[in-house]
This record gives sequence, structure tokens and C-alpha cells, in this order.
Amino acid sequence: MTPHTARGLLLVLALPVAGCVTPPPAGLTVKAEALAAAAPATTPPAPQAAQAPPAPPGAPAAIQPVTENQTFVTRNGMPLYKIGAGDVLDVLLTSGFAQEKQTVTVKPAGIVVVAFTEAKVAGRTTEEAAEEIRRLLAPFYRQITVEVIVKEYNSKKVAVLGAVAGKVGSLPLKGRMTVVDLLVEVGGPGPNADLERVRVVREDAPPLVLNLFRFLEEPRAHAFVLDAGDLVFVPTRTPTEARAEEKAREERIFILGEVKTPGAYPLAPGMRLSQAIAVAGGATDVAVLESARIIRGGLARPVIVEADFRKVIEQGDPTQDVLLQPTDLIVLPRSAVGNWNAFIAKIKPTFELLAFPLTVPVQVKVLGD
Repeated sequence: MTPHTARGLLLVLALPVAGCVTPPPAGLTVKAEALAAAAPATTPPAPQAAQAPPAPPGAPAAIQPVTENQTFVTRNGMPLYKIGAGDVLDVLLTSGFAQEKQTVTVKPAGIVVVAFTEAKVAGRTTEEAAEEIRRLLAPFYRQITVEVIVKEYNSKKVAVLGAVAGKVGSLPLKGRMTVVDLLVEVGGPGPNADLERVRVVREDAPPLVLNLFRFLEEPRAHAFVLDAGDLVFVPTRTPTEARAEEKAREERIFILGEVKTPGAYPLAPGMRLSQAIAVAGGATDVAVLESARIIRGGLARPVIVEADFRKVIEQGDPTQDVLLQPTDLIVLPRSAVGNWNAFIAKIKPTFELLAFPLTVPVQVKVLGD
């Protein structure tokens, strides 16, 4: 999983020895030098980072993406929905200046009746269905174009049960959907959801247990693609499990973007930006090192700390090697981000799921926005 200053005045922020920060208004940006100015006098020398260390043992292995199942097929890198029996389609026929729209339901045999002909559309994308209908009608028209739009998705369902914030039950599959996408769709996990033991039940396959608490570290959990008929069950945590999970979560940092192994990592005492990036396997060749950012304090009232990581590597500049705090989100982008407010809004659902259960319930519900 690889993603990417906000508005406001630059804020000079004093960083006490205890590491506490008073949250400023949302979206303000802090220069790394401002943090370094108030850092403890015993700031260690910047580590030499000429070469990134190898990925740590147990780093997530690359997995093959799902490019097709019963629900979708990938064409030119774009997942496209497969039409099925029960779907309702709008078929737009255009011949010359005449235009006609027909609303048809896909029959159990996978066919639709358009004008005076039957067309097999089940298993096809809307573009493929349109081309098939056009081919069948072409002998009867001098010139005709056809457009197909899915009006109602009825052929493929996925069920979600258990501790979710929204309504449990069946949901239509409208294309490629992962387990994380599904949780976002239903408003996020419930306050007592056990994200370490999310179960996926699929016909003719043993149940699969996914640990979404560590989904950035476990690519299978993040990228697991649902299919028609799947059932997702989110169990409930006990109070003891919830407290243990919160403690573990508070002692972690998160690294996204152009590093070798993005993910969630334990926060070691005195850990700095360079050490975190080293733990993540180092920066990739396409990382914009001077545009490194640390999003601190959560996404509701974030402090965006600027850090020029190139200066850390090439000049050993300790002012840019930021001392990290619990739950810091480090972003090493592929290109300069012009609008960090928009970027934060884009990653908000994913990060709030990552940070669960540190956020209060009202913040968790933002997942459905």
C-alpha cells in the first residue's frame, strides 16, 4: 500500500522533554528546525544513512493482486463490474437524431431483451454488453450506438455481521471491494470491535482470519478482495483485550509512501525520523526526500511537521531528524504535495481504521463520510 503545506501560518512549536504538544488549529505546519530548537541538549548525532538497511525480518512479502473474480474484471488497470442475473440496466440506443432508453432486467439465463433481440450480457462489463447489443442490432439500422449503465446492482451480495458501526446485513457488490473498503462502507468498526480476528467465510473454502489491527504489516489483510457470497464477521473484544490493544497502539508509529516496507512499527525510546525510515527498509528511488512530513495529533486537528530528509542524509542535519511521538504518521511522498488538507482528507478513512481504537467513537464514525 503506497499513497503521498496545508493552509495557515508557520507555527514555532516548543517540544518539552516529556514530548507533549499543545494541538494548534487544524492544518498548521511546523518546521523541523522549530522542533529541534527545543529538543533536549543531548540530541544524538544523525545516523549515517548513505545506504538503507535491508528490510527487517518478517517484513510483508509481495502478493499477487486479484485482477478478476465473479464480481469484476480488470481492463487497462481499471476494475470493471461484471453484469449478472437480476441486475437492472438502462440501455440507451441512439440512431441518427433519434434516441431511446430502455430499462431491462437481466434474466436468470443472463440475457436481456432490447428492441426485438436477445443479448447475452451476464459476465460482461457494461462496455462489452453495449458492444454485443450494438452488434446484434447493427443489421437493422444504418447507424446505431449503444450505451449500457447499471441502474440497480442485484446479482452479487456480500454480508457483514458483528461489531460494526453501521447496519449489519447484505450489501451489493458494485465492483472491486476489499475488507477494508467494506468496513468503510458500513461506517467503520464498532467501539468494541476485535480487528485482530476478522473472519471471512467463503463457499467451498476454509474460513480466513484477518488481522486488520496490523493490516499495513499484513498485505493480505489490506488487499483481500471480496467476492459474491462472502460473509465478513467482526467479533467483539473483551474489556481486557481492548485495554491491551490500546496500549500497544499508543506505542506505535505509522509510515506510508515511498519506503520499502510501509506499515505500523513499534516506537522505540528516542526514535527519530531517520531511524523510523531505516526500520521501514529505507526510502525508494522515487521518494521526494525533501518533502517528508510527519502528521501528528491525529487527523481531526493535525500538526504537519516539515522535515527535509535529504539534509539528514547528505548533510547530517540534526534539526531535520525529528524526534518522533506516539501515533505519528510519517509520509514520504512520490511527488510534492501541494494541498495537504486535501491529502489528509483522502487518507482519513484508512488512517482512522489504522488508529482504531485510539479515536473516540464519533471520530470512528467519520469512516462513513
